Amino acid sequence: MHNFTDTPDNPTSDTTAHLVATSARAGLIVASQHEESGLFDKEHKDTRARVLEVRVGASSGLQVHVDSSGLNLGQKLFIERVLLRHLDHENLTGVSIYFRKASSASAGAQPAPVAKKTPYGIAINKKNILGTKNIIAVASGKGGVGKSTISSNLAAGLAKLGLKVGLMDCDVYGPSAQLMFGLTGTLDVRNGKLVPQERHGVKIVSFGLLSDARSPVIWRGPMVSKAIEQLCYDVLWGDLDVLVLDLPPGTGDVQLTLAERIPLSGSVIVTTPQDVALIDAHKAISMFETLGVPILGVVQNMASHSCSACGHVEDIFGGNTFESFLKDRKIPCIASIPISRDIRIASDSGTPLVLQENSFAELFSELSKTVSDSLSQQEITGDHSESPRQSLLDNVPAGDLVT
Repeated sequence: MHNFTDTPDNPTSDTTAHLVATSARAGLIVASQHEESGLFDKEHKDTRARVLEVRVGASSGLQVHVDSSGLNLGQKLFIERVLLRHLDHENLTGVSIYFRKASSASAGAQPAPVAKKTPYGIAINKKNILGTKNIIAVASGKGGVGKSTISSNLAAGLAKLGLKVGLMDCDVYGPSAQLMFGLTGTLDVRNGKLVPQERHGVKIVSFGLLSDARSPVIWRGPMVSKAIEQLCYDVLWGDLDVLVLDLPPGTGDVQLTLAERIPLSGSVIVTTPQDVALIDAHKAISMFETLGVPILGVVQNMASHSCSACGHVEDIFGGNTFESFLKDRKIPCIASIPISRDIRIASDSGTPLVLQENSFAELFSELSKTVSDSLSQQEITGDHSESPRQSLLDNVPAGDLVT
């Protein structure tokens, strides 16, 4: 079923809508016929992607809404590439594509949205970051647990998998992403927006690239929250499959601002197995659960130490209560990273360890693959109506398509 919506600002849009829908269906058929796509349903002899709705408006441009039910991230990216080529060939420009599950499709006018508030009493007003399909928050309740090391290696590992990745260092008071990626200088400005620096396939924005390395930022909470919002929306991120947010420690203004303003696809909690760190990890998990942000898993950092001289392995931060912690919170441990000099050297040198060849790199690669697989199982939502290039699939929240 296709619902062609003729918006008030364009009374002659029906013909255009039919053209767009027909072309999109043809592109989906082409995608499904590729033997490696896994899109063809042999039992029903049909492709598993469906155009739900087409809208045409002078101000909003062309919008194609498609079903997004059950495809993994690789299939979504494959469909995206095929449709982009097909619709460009049809000379259809200025099209934005939205993905949503068929059950959420609706026809006709919708009632005015009711203002919602978080359990903390703050109004929810979420707006997606332009061109970004998935946003992951890497968080910890406590400082000093290696969260930035995990964030940088996760971002580089996702890029290594072939995804388009961005990393935003949200720690205004103690930014470190610029060091971990070996960046210098400042961020350029283009048309009033910041341009990320890029290294190892990751687009990076850090307050460390906006301030002097030895000058402290002495701001109150509201100023920090406003700065973080600007770093989200006033940056030319381009098209991203995943944006990794390296959050500051704790459960304060920055965490609440992001959870209430940004449509987060999920969060990753970083902690050491030490009891004093697990106390604060409990708080971080509870905050995200209260705010309705999916928790992809827990990373146990500094899990153990292996002596370089004798090879003896010791749990220097304990760990007897870590399994109880996971069982209590019903959250999986998605990586267990030892404390190692190699990790420290890689972080200080500006080349994330995941890009090197050793056993520690494999651990970070497995973490990246686990996170990628988790995202592929989730529905991606958000406002993608604006597009910097205004081409057909610039801001596709990766998802399913069918005719």
